[in-house]
Amino acid sequence: MLPFTNKIICWSILLLFFLPNVSWTQDKFFVPHNTLTLGIGSSSYYGDLSSYSRPIQSTLDEIRWNVGGYYTHYFTSRWGARVGLRYVRIAGNDFNMQGVVGKQDRFARNLHFRNDLKELSAVGIYNLNPFPRYYSKRQVFSTYLLGGLAIFLHDPMAKTPTGEWVKLRSLNTEGQGLAGYDSPYKAWAAAGVAGMGVRFKINEQWDLGLEGLLQYSMTDYLDDIKGNYADPNDLVVYGNLSVTMANRSREIIDAYTGKNRTEGVRGYVLERQPNFDPSQDPFTSSIMQNYGRSGQLRGSSQLKDSYMTLSVHLIYHLPNAIRCPTY
Repeated sequence: MLPFTNKIICWSILLLFFLPNVSWTQDKFFVPHNTLTLGIGSSSYYGDLSSYSRPIQSTLDEIRWNVGGYYTHYFTSRWGARVGLRYVRIAGNDFNMQGVVGKQDRFARNLHFRNDLKELSAVGIYNLNPFPRYYSKRQVFSTYLLGGLAIFLHDPMAKTPTGEWVKLRSLNTEGQGLAGYDSPYKAWAAAGVAGMGVRFKINEQWDLGLEGLLQYSMTDYLDDIKGNYADPNDLVVYGNLSVTMANRSREIIDAYTGKNRTEGVRGYVLERQPNFDPSQDPFTSSIMQNYGRSGQLRGSSQLKDSYMTLSVHLIYHLPNAIRCPTY
Protein backbone atom coordinates (compact mmCIF):
# COMPACT_ATOMS: atom_id res chain seq x y z
CA MET A 1 0.00 0.00 0.00
CA LEU A 2 1.06 3.56 -0.62
CA PRO A 3 2.12 5.55 2.45
CA PHE A 4 -0.47 7.99 3.76
CA THR A 5 1.32 11.05 2.39
CA ASN A 6 1.64 9.53 -1.08
CA LYS A 7 -2.07 8.77 -1.09
CA ILE A 8 -2.81 12.42 -0.38
CA ILE A 9 -0.62 13.48 -3.31
CA CYS A 10 -2.16 10.98 -5.73
CA TRP A 11 -5.77 11.84 -4.85
CA SER A 12 -5.03 15.56 -4.93
CA ILE A 13 -3.49 15.36 -8.41
CA LEU A 14 -6.41 13.28 -9.69
CA LEU A 15 -8.84 15.78 -8.19
CA LEU A 16 -7.16 18.76 -9.86
CA PHE A 17 -7.15 17.02 -13.25
CA PHE A 18 -10.75 15.86 -12.80
CA LEU A 19 -12.23 19.26 -11.97
CA PRO A 20 -12.13 20.79 -15.49
CA ASN A 21 -13.81 17.70 -16.99
CA VAL A 22 -16.58 17.76 -14.40
CA SER A 23 -17.34 21.39 -15.26
CA TRP A 24 -18.54 20.41 -18.74
CA THR A 25 -20.75 17.52 -17.66
CA GLN A 26 -22.55 18.90 -14.60
CA ASP A 27 -24.78 21.90 -13.94
CA LYS A 28 -25.39 22.80 -17.56
CA PHE A 29 -27.01 26.09 -16.62
CA PHE A 30 -24.71 27.04 -13.74
CA VAL A 31 -22.91 30.36 -14.23
CA PRO A 32 -19.22 29.95 -13.14
CA HIS A 33 -17.88 32.66 -10.88
CA ASN A 34 -14.78 33.67 -8.89
CA THR A 35 -14.00 34.87 -5.38
CA LEU A 36 -11.17 36.70 -3.63
CA THR A 37 -10.50 35.84 0.02
CA LEU A 38 -8.47 37.32 2.84
CA GLY A 39 -7.79 34.98 5.76
CA ILE A 40 -6.22 35.36 9.20
CA GLY A 41 -6.06 32.96 12.12
CA SER A 42 -4.07 30.57 14.29
CA SER A 43 -1.54 27.80 13.60
CA SER A 44 -0.33 24.79 15.57
CA TYR A 45 2.58 22.43 14.93
CA TYR A 46 2.88 18.66 15.45
CA GLY A 47 6.18 16.79 15.44
CA ASP A 48 9.16 15.95 17.63
CA LEU A 49 8.57 18.95 19.91
CA SER A 50 4.78 18.70 20.00
CA SER A 51 3.63 15.13 20.28
CA TYR A 52 1.09 13.51 17.94
CA SER A 53 0.02 11.37 20.93
CA ARG A 54 -1.29 14.49 22.74
CA PRO A 55 -3.23 16.22 19.92
CA ILE A 56 -5.32 18.58 22.06
CA GLN A 57 -2.44 19.72 24.25
CA SER A 58 -0.10 19.97 21.26
CA THR A 59 -2.64 22.18 19.50
CA LEU A 60 -2.79 24.55 22.47
CA ASP A 61 0.85 24.54 23.66
CA GLU A 62 2.44 26.88 21.11
CA ILE A 63 -0.35 28.56 19.13
CA ARG A 64 0.96 31.01 16.55
CA TRP A 65 -0.66 32.76 13.55
CA ASN A 66 -1.26 32.68 9.81
CA VAL A 67 -2.35 35.24 7.23
CA GLY A 68 -3.03 34.75 3.52
CA GLY A 69 -4.99 35.49 0.38
CA TYR A 70 -6.82 33.19 -2.08
CA TYR A 71 -8.34 33.21 -5.56
CA THR A 72 -11.11 30.65 -6.21
CA HIS A 73 -12.90 29.67 -9.41
CA TYR A 74 -16.13 27.67 -9.19
CA PHE A 75 -16.58 25.47 -12.27
CA THR A 76 -19.91 23.99 -11.19
CA SER A 77 -22.36 24.36 -8.36
CA ARG A 78 -20.31 21.89 -6.30
CA TRP A 79 -16.75 21.98 -7.60
CA GLY A 80 -14.13 24.70 -7.50
CA ALA A 81 -10.35 25.16 -7.49
CA ARG A 82 -8.31 27.59 -5.40
CA VAL A 83 -4.77 28.96 -5.32
CA GLY A 84 -3.45 30.75 -2.27
CA LEU A 85 -0.45 32.45 -0.71
CA ARG A 86 0.05 32.36 3.04
CA TYR A 87 2.54 33.28 5.74
CA VAL A 88 2.36 30.74 8.57
CA ARG A 89 4.37 30.83 11.80
CA ILE A 90 4.74 27.64 13.85
CA ALA A 91 6.68 26.91 17.04
CA GLY A 92 7.47 24.16 19.53
CA ASN A 93 9.27 23.83 22.85
CA ASP A 94 10.37 20.83 24.93
CA PHE A 95 9.73 22.87 28.08
CA ASN A 96 6.01 22.06 27.67
CA MET A 97 6.79 18.43 28.54
CA GLN A 98 7.78 19.19 32.13
CA GLY A 99 6.07 16.70 34.42
CA VAL A 100 4.27 14.89 31.57
CA VAL A 101 4.46 11.16 32.28
CA GLY A 102 6.42 9.34 29.60
CA LYS A 103 7.58 12.58 27.96
CA GLN A 104 10.07 13.96 30.49
CA ASP A 105 12.99 12.81 28.36
CA ARG A 106 11.86 15.49 25.90
CA PHE A 107 11.92 18.08 28.67
CA ALA A 108 15.47 16.99 29.45
CA ARG A 109 16.37 17.34 25.76
CA ASN A 110 15.55 21.08 25.98
CA LEU A 111 15.13 21.95 22.30
CA HIS A 112 12.82 24.56 20.81
CA PHE A 113 12.20 26.31 17.49
CA ARG A 114 10.05 28.66 15.48
CA ASN A 115 9.59 28.55 11.73
CA ASP A 116 8.03 31.02 9.29
CA LEU A 117 6.52 29.22 6.30
CA LYS A 118 5.89 31.01 2.99
CA GLU A 119 3.26 28.79 1.42
CA LEU A 120 1.80 28.45 -2.08
CA SER A 121 -1.16 26.07 -2.32
CA ALA A 122 -3.49 24.64 -4.96
CA VAL A 123 -6.59 22.81 -3.75
CA GLY A 124 -9.86 21.46 -5.04
CA ILE A 125 -13.12 22.47 -3.29
CA TYR A 126 -16.30 20.40 -3.01
CA ASN A 127 -19.41 22.26 -1.84
CA LEU A 128 -21.65 20.14 0.36
CA ASN A 129 -24.35 22.76 -0.24
CA PRO A 130 -24.31 23.44 -4.00
CA PHE A 131 -24.52 26.97 -5.38
CA PRO A 132 -27.66 27.91 -7.30
CA ARG A 133 -27.39 29.02 -10.92
CA TYR A 134 -26.42 32.56 -9.84
CA TYR A 135 -24.09 33.02 -6.88
CA SER A 136 -26.15 35.98 -5.61
CA LYS A 137 -28.95 33.49 -4.78
CA ARG A 138 -26.68 31.27 -2.65
CA GLN A 139 -27.75 29.95 0.73
CA VAL A 140 -27.08 31.90 3.91
CA PHE A 141 -25.05 29.00 5.36
CA SER A 142 -22.94 26.54 3.38
CA THR A 143 -20.16 24.02 4.03
CA TYR A 144 -17.37 22.61 1.90
CA LEU A 145 -14.48 20.14 1.86
CA LEU A 146 -11.10 20.74 0.27
CA GLY A 147 -7.88 18.90 -0.50
CA GLY A 148 -4.73 19.48 -2.50
CA LEU A 149 -1.05 20.35 -2.30
CA ALA A 150 1.11 23.09 -0.83
CA ILE A 151 4.74 24.05 -1.43
CA PHE A 152 6.50 26.22 1.11
CA LEU A 153 9.83 27.82 1.97
CA HIS A 154 11.05 27.41 5.54
CA ASP A 155 14.07 28.04 7.77
CA PRO A 156 13.72 27.00 11.44
CA MET A 157 15.23 29.22 14.11
CA ALA A 158 16.01 28.98 17.83
CA LYS A 159 17.30 31.19 20.62
CA THR A 160 20.90 30.90 21.74
CA PRO A 161 21.68 30.78 25.49
CA THR A 162 22.13 34.56 25.30
CA GLY A 163 18.64 35.04 23.80
CA GLU A 164 19.58 35.73 20.16
CA TRP A 165 17.51 34.14 17.39
CA VAL A 166 19.66 32.18 14.91
CA LYS A 167 18.84 30.10 11.83
CA LEU A 168 19.41 26.37 12.35
CA ARG A 169 19.52 24.91 8.84
CA SER A 170 22.98 26.32 8.11
CA LEU A 171 24.29 24.97 11.45
CA ASN A 172 23.61 21.33 10.43
CA THR A 173 22.92 20.39 14.05
CA GLU A 174 22.68 16.66 13.30
CA GLY A 175 25.86 16.60 11.23
CA GLN A 176 24.09 16.93 7.88
CA GLY A 177 26.55 17.10 5.02
CA LEU A 178 29.40 15.35 6.83
CA ALA A 179 30.60 11.85 5.99
CA GLY A 180 28.39 9.26 7.66
CA TYR A 181 25.49 11.69 8.21
CA ASP A 182 22.39 12.66 6.24
CA SER A 183 22.43 15.26 3.48
CA PRO A 184 21.46 18.83 4.43
CA TYR A 185 17.73 19.41 4.23
CA LYS A 186 16.31 21.81 1.66
CA ALA A 187 14.84 25.25 2.25
CA TRP A 188 11.59 24.14 0.60
CA ALA A 189 9.19 21.26 1.10
CA ALA A 190 5.72 20.09 0.07
CA ALA A 191 2.66 19.13 2.07
CA GLY A 192 -0.64 17.39 1.50
CA VAL A 193 -3.59 19.62 2.41
CA ALA A 194 -7.00 18.51 3.71
CA GLY A 195 -9.73 20.34 5.57
CA MET A 196 -13.23 21.77 5.66
CA GLY A 197 -14.89 25.13 6.03
CA VAL A 198 -18.16 27.00 6.46
CA ARG A 199 -19.44 30.20 4.83
CA PHE A 200 -22.05 32.70 6.05
CA LYS A 201 -23.63 35.06 3.55
CA ILE A 202 -23.40 38.72 4.62
CA ASN A 203 -24.89 40.24 1.47
CA GLU A 204 -24.92 39.66 -2.28
CA GLN A 205 -21.15 40.11 -2.68
CA TRP A 206 -19.65 39.24 0.73
CA ASP A 207 -19.32 36.11 2.89
CA LEU A 208 -17.71 35.45 6.25
CA GLY A 209 -16.03 32.05 6.57
CA LEU A 210 -14.27 29.77 9.01
CA GLU A 211 -11.82 27.14 7.71
CA GLY A 212 -9.66 24.46 9.31
CA LEU A 213 -6.76 22.84 7.42
CA LEU A 214 -4.23 20.14 8.22
CA GLN A 215 -0.96 20.26 6.25
CA TYR A 216 1.00 17.01 6.51
CA SER A 217 4.47 17.87 5.23
CA MET A 218 6.95 15.72 3.33
CA THR A 219 9.81 16.80 5.60
CA ASP A 220 10.77 15.95 9.17
CA TYR A 221 12.83 19.12 9.54
CA LEU A 222 10.25 21.83 10.21
CA ASP A 223 11.67 21.74 13.75
CA ASP A 224 15.29 20.98 12.71
CA ILE A 225 15.03 17.57 14.42
CA LYS A 226 14.95 14.15 12.80
CA GLY A 227 17.58 11.57 13.76
CA ASN A 228 20.50 11.03 16.14
CA TYR A 229 22.90 13.29 18.00
CA ALA A 230 26.07 14.03 16.07
CA ASP A 231 29.57 13.77 17.50
CA PRO A 232 30.50 17.25 18.84
CA ASN A 233 34.01 16.73 17.46
CA ASP A 234 32.46 16.44 14.00
CA LEU A 235 30.21 19.45 14.42
CA VAL A 236 33.14 21.71 15.24
CA VAL A 237 33.72 22.06 11.50
CA TYR A 238 30.48 24.10 11.40
CA GLY A 239 31.54 26.24 14.37
CA ASN A 240 31.01 26.29 18.12
CA LEU A 241 27.45 27.57 17.71
CA SER A 242 26.52 24.36 15.90
CA VAL A 243 27.79 22.33 18.87
CA THR A 244 25.86 24.54 21.30
CA MET A 245 22.55 24.32 19.45
CA ALA A 246 22.81 20.57 18.82
CA ASN A 247 22.72 19.44 22.47
CA ARG A 248 21.09 21.81 24.97
CA SER A 249 20.29 19.33 27.72
CA ARG A 250 22.73 20.87 30.23
CA GLU A 251 21.39 24.43 30.00
CA ILE A 252 19.91 25.49 33.35
CA ILE A 253 17.74 28.24 31.87
CA ASP A 254 15.33 27.51 29.05
CA ALA A 255 16.38 30.05 26.42
CA TYR A 256 12.89 30.26 24.91
CA THR A 257 10.90 30.99 28.09
CA GLY A 258 13.66 32.24 30.38
CA LYS A 259 12.53 29.79 33.08
CA ASN A 260 14.76 27.68 35.32
CA ARG A 261 14.83 23.99 34.41
CA THR A 262 16.39 22.58 37.59
CA GLU A 263 13.25 21.16 39.22
CA GLY A 264 12.04 19.60 36.00
CA VAL A 265 15.41 17.97 35.37
CA ARG A 266 15.49 16.74 38.99
CA GLY A 267 12.14 15.02 38.46
CA TYR A 268 13.41 13.43 35.26
CA VAL A 269 16.58 12.13 36.96
CA LEU A 270 14.72 10.74 40.00
CA GLU A 271 12.26 8.95 37.71
CA ARG A 272 15.16 7.03 36.15
CA GLN A 273 17.59 6.93 39.04
CA PRO A 274 15.58 6.61 42.30
CA ASN A 275 18.72 6.38 44.45
CA PHE A 276 19.93 9.81 43.29
CA ASP A 277 20.26 12.30 46.14
CA PRO A 278 17.54 14.92 45.48
CA SER A 279 19.55 17.56 47.33
CA GLN A 280 22.29 17.39 44.69
CA ASP A 281 22.41 19.35 41.46
CA PRO A 282 20.55 17.10 38.95
CA PHE A 283 22.73 18.35 36.10
CA THR A 284 25.70 16.57 37.76
CA SER A 285 23.95 13.18 37.56
CA SER A 286 25.36 10.55 35.23
CA ILE A 287 22.07 10.58 33.32
CA MET A 288 22.40 14.24 32.39
CA GLN A 289 26.16 14.11 31.88
CA ASN A 290 25.65 11.38 29.29
CA TYR A 291 22.53 12.88 27.72
CA GLY A 292 22.88 13.53 24.00
CA ARG A 293 25.96 11.42 23.38
CA SER A 294 26.87 10.71 19.77
CA GLY A 295 24.48 8.23 18.18
CA GLN A 296 21.73 8.63 20.76
CA LEU A 297 18.22 9.38 19.49
CA ARG A 298 17.57 13.11 19.12
CA GLY A 299 14.29 12.88 17.21
CA SER A 300 11.96 10.41 15.53
CA SER A 301 11.43 9.97 11.80
CA GLN A 302 8.39 7.70 12.08
CA LEU A 303 6.01 10.55 11.23
CA LYS A 304 6.74 13.70 9.28
CA ASP A 305 6.05 17.12 10.75
CA SER A 306 2.69 18.78 10.18
CA TYR A 307 0.78 21.92 11.06
CA MET A 308 -2.86 22.84 11.45
CA THR A 309 -4.42 26.22 10.76
CA LEU A 310 -7.76 27.70 11.75
CA SER A 311 -8.66 30.85 9.81
CA VAL A 312 -11.42 33.41 9.60
CA HIS A 313 -12.11 34.37 5.97
CA LEU A 314 -13.56 37.49 4.42
CA ILE A 315 -14.82 36.41 0.98
CA TYR A 316 -15.70 38.68 -1.93
CA HIS A 317 -17.67 37.26 -4.88
CA LEU A 318 -16.43 38.94 -8.05
CA PRO A 319 -19.31 40.18 -10.24
CA ASN A 320 -19.80 38.17 -13.41
CA ALA A 321 -19.22 39.93 -16.71
CA ILE A 322 -22.43 40.96 -18.43
CA ARG A 323 -22.82 39.08 -21.68
CA CYS A 324 -25.01 40.30 -24.51
CA PRO A 325 -27.23 37.65 -26.08
CA THR A 326 -26.29 36.34 -29.50
CA TYR A 327 -28.68 36.33 -32.46
